[in-house]
Amino acid sequence: MSLTGVRMTQEVWLACLGHALTTEKEEIMGLLLGDIHHADDGSVTALIWGASPQVRSDRRKDRVETNPEQLAAASAQAEIS
Repeated sequence: MSLTGVRMTQEVWLACLGHALTTEKEEIMGLLLGDIHHADDGSVTALIWGASPQVRSDRRKDRVETNPEQLAAASAQAEIS
């Protein structure tokens, strides 16, 4: 299955943009929450309805890691949404 499109809400896009603007020289990370839609014409679209920006737990340039508590909170958010 290959995606043929991705759609996200304006709120998610703004959350991603805001998170990206929090730093100039470091990589950012987060989780996108959504669903996969299979259309009758065979197209497959990711419908992104939520974002969970993550704070880096390691500031070394060659690391992008988050802590388990943040991941658990994002997982809980996905379960209730």
